[in-house]
Amino acid sequence: MRLADLTRRALVHSLALPLALPLALPTALHAADFVDPLFGRLKCNYILFRPGETTFEAADIVDSNPINKQSSDRGLTPRGREQVQRSIDDLRARGFESVNAIYYDNGARASQTAEMIASAFDTPRAQVEPEFRWLEGRGWGALEGTELRAARAKLLALDALDILNTPEPTDDATPPDSVNDVFVRLRNCIGALENKYPGQEFLIVGGDANVLSIFAAAACGWDLREHGRFTLRPGEFFVLRELQEQVRNGSFVPMALNEPTARDIAEGRQALIDIGPKIFGETGAGSEILDMRR
Repeated sequence: MRLADLTRRALVHSLALPLALPLALPTALHAADFVDPLFGRLKCNYILFRPGETTFEAADIVDSNPINKQSSDRGLTPRGREQVQRSIDDLRARGFESVNAIYYDNGARASQTAEMIASAFDTPRAQVEPEFRWLEGRGWGALEGTELRAARAKLLALDALDILNTPEPTDDATPPDSVNDVFVRLRNCIGALENKYPGQEFLIVGGDANVLSIFAAAACGWDLREHGRFTLRPGEFFVLRELQEQVRNGSFVPMALNEPTARDIAEGRQALIDIGPKIFGETGAGSEILDMRR
């Protein structure tokens, strides 16, 4: 398969028109009777890959403003690269000798992850394609710059009530995205790939965990309000068809997230302090830690 022509213009022209989510979602947690018209009949094979741990994740700080996403300092930590490498080794152990095509958000965390995978599997450069918006991570609104673990719990609680719920807005240009906002962007992306390259294999590196958990929930016919059950740990992946089979036969078990210790967080915050004020970019969210004593 050649992806050299898979440009943003080509994607727009190949986009399927029906993008709106169905008006009603089932109330059951596991809603086998809900099948999205696109995600219920995927023709391509997908591996969903979360970027490895980032500098802000290590510091337990929300970092979701797309203004900052291409800063290399906001990319992978050494531990994040180790996580990605372990998953590369796991893919090989499962019999994956090559990765035909990699499609990734163009932020630093996903770009660095995609580069590691492409290098390990000798994926041709023409088949490693950035996406500039549709795979972008979720905007956490006024939760930007706050403690990540607490903010994640607040966000999932909002999601569990309604996929149209958003976090509070903020004045620093961090978008307050709902589950539906992310789903519509994601559907644009996958609809384009399905229309243009049916039957091909793609490794998708999303901008954050939410992009991939929403993808997984939709593809498994699961209530999107409960997408958090499909959250991947940093640097880990789902082979989508394997995941779908696990959901169908009742063997799926949500992944334990391995929350960081207080020492891990302190080390992560010190790493940001060592980088200095430049890492906080235009928004300054989370920069309060610069006042910490060394």
